[in-house]
Formats: sequence, C-alpha cells, structure tokens
Amino acid sequence: MYEPATYRICIKGELDQRWSEYFGAQSVVLGIDEAGHKLTTIISEPMDQAALVGVINHLNALGIALISVTATQERKSNA
Repeated sequence: MYEPATYRICIKGELDQRWSEYFGAQSVVLGIDEAGHKLTTIISEPMDQAALVGVINHLNALGIALISVTATQERKSNA
C-alpha cells in the first residue's frame, strides 16, 4: 500500500543520542528555534506508516510535544 519512508520528526525539548535506538532513528539532531527554545529532530530509518504511528504514540506516552512530522526522500544506503 504505502512504501516505507524516512521521516523528520521535530519535537519540543532536548533528547540526546541515547534515544536514537529507542526510536529507530538514523540520527538525533539538537537545535534551537527562532524564539530560542530547544528542539530535537529525529531522522528515522525507513519505516511504514504503522511504525510511524508507533513512534508518535511513544512520544505522546513520554509527554513529549510533537512539533512536526515530514516525509523526506533521504534513504540510508545498503551498500
């Protein structure tokens, strides 16, 4: 139905690299928004929509505010 995709999941606050395995992420990137608030971008491994919903549910269960979710064309090389 839907092909797996890589997602950029932006959340409010700061998570460190230790969370990358928990969320099945290629990377966890820390940043600051225009207002000076800390935010974290999780770049996922390719996943289907059901797995994406699972990640969003985990964030919600941890009380982490979701800012945005964007599908990207980034793909991890299997070479």
